[in-house]
Amino acid sequence: MIKNIIIGAGFSAAVTKILIGKDARIIGSLDHINAKNKNLLRRKSIECNKIFSKKTFSYGTLDFNLKNGKLHDRLTLGGNSSIWGGKINLKKIPTKIIKLFKKKKIFFKKLSFNTTGTISNNKNISQLQIKSGEILQTQHLPIKIQNGYLESFFINKNKIYIIIKNSKNLKSQKINVKNLFLCIGSVQLLDLLYRSKFLKEKDIIEFSEFYHKYKWNFINSPFKKNATTVRYHFCRALGHFFGIQSFSKFLKLLKFIPICVDQNFYKKKLNYKLHIKNGIVLENINKKNSINFGQSIHYCNMKINNISINNFLSKINPNIFGGGMSFINQKEPGPISNEIILDIHLKLAKLLN
Repeated sequence: MIKNIIIGAGFSAAVTKILIGKDARIIGSLDHINAKNKNLLRRKSIECNKIFSKKTFSYGTLDFNLKNGKLHDRLTLGGNSSIWGGKINLKKIPTKIIKLFKKKKIFFKKLSFNTTGTISNNKNISQLQIKSGEILQTQHLPIKIQNGYLESFFINKNKIYIIIKNSKNLKSQKINVKNLFLCIGSVQLLDLLYRSKFLKEKDIIEFSEFYHKYKWNFINSPFKKNATTVRYHFCRALGHFFGIQSFSKFLKLLKFIPICVDQNFYKKKLNYKLHIKNGIVLENINKKNSINFGQSIHYCNMKINNISINNFLSKINPNIFGGGMSFINQKEPGPISNEIILDIHLKLAKLLN
């Protein structure tokens, strides 16, 4: 039996590993070899790529037919951290966690047009960076991740077993694990639960997110009073759009342009309901169904048949935990990385103490 196994290759998996320490093993999909040989579906409609970021694809069991909303899947090392803006609200992050991150060469850079190309009306928001000034990506961290694809998991006599497809010989391996941490994106989580027969046809899936909107503005314009805003100077917004993960000298050549893009997060919550029919994830169309859901890519608070995903997994086995957006009910509009860190920290505190 292995004590702690973390499944995932993105930010949440890295945070879980950092907080647990040496006594944990990470397994994640670093490429698409396993998926292709498994003959899984490629879902082009939910792929999320930028011109200068590593191109990645979405492979899985379920197909997705979404018209009013958007989900994303990046099945690769780094996940969304390969294209994200790295923003974090430090207000409630314990000092010991900040010190631990700094020991791992993760730095918290205050926002300014000179250093990050961004400012905010929330002074607690910073940017996660590495020493070179690049936005933190999972692949920057000295964390060893075993390349493997989690096919399924099951419970036998209250013990957790996972089936991993090895990246080298493509053979499946059964592993008994005491504590299983599922730090994977929402789409891959749905795939896994469906393959493992815990998610079934006609089950209702729900997400929520804070209402979010981009707006062109001038750099000295007043902030909206009813929103949490991250203001991107035009040159930095351009870099973010193309997937450039540092505020390069080339981008700074455009600083003379007095235009910016405001990323506004409002307190209004949007809900998004889905269901499964014949292996296809479809939207529940009704008056409350949110048009353009998923614009912030901060969709969270997953529920299955009106049961929170945390309780859903706990009912399968109390030693199965989740880390990432699906597993939190975001409390404040704006960055979500801080709430992911706090959620993992609290879960580990209960488990390890």
